[in-house]
Amino acid sequence: MDKLIVIFCLCLAGCTSVEIPNYIKADHTYTRKIYDSYDRVVAATRRVLEHAHWKVVKETSPEVYEHGPESSHNTQNAVLLFTEIKQLPRFLYSSYAHLNVYIQSTPDGSLVEVRYAKHTPILGKEMQSTKNDQLVEGLLDKIEQDLSENK
Repeated sequence: MDKLIVIFCLCLAGCTSVEIPNYIKADHTYTRKIYDSYDRVVAATRRVLEHAHWKVVKETSPEVYEHGPESSHNTQNAVLLFTEIKQLPRFLYSSYAHLNVYIQSTPDGSLVEVRYAKHTPILGKEMQSTKNDQLVEGLLDKIEQDLSENK
């Protein structure tokens, strides 16, 4: 009987609501310099995200969120893309993940910065992760591949 109560409590823990902000702080970023034009990099990034089932739900100027000395670069050609929050169901709980992609024009190409966040509410607490090397490095590789195939 005790096991049933524990399982029931674990199931209820997955039913909590989580407030997930769209903006992901730059605690852990994946950055890659891509030697192609800003417009082509933005288009390729959108195609790759869509193909990987990461729907872009908002596009904004990075100046709205980025403050400090690292944001003092020329942001005339810069964009911050927010993806939808994906539910990642597990056996007794769910996790929720999303991406921010910051693309900035540079004199010899574009700088692409991807931020990943995964939130997992368990037993009234929220665990957060900002690393997913395989996913993000794969997306960056696919952006470069898309650009080389669509020259």
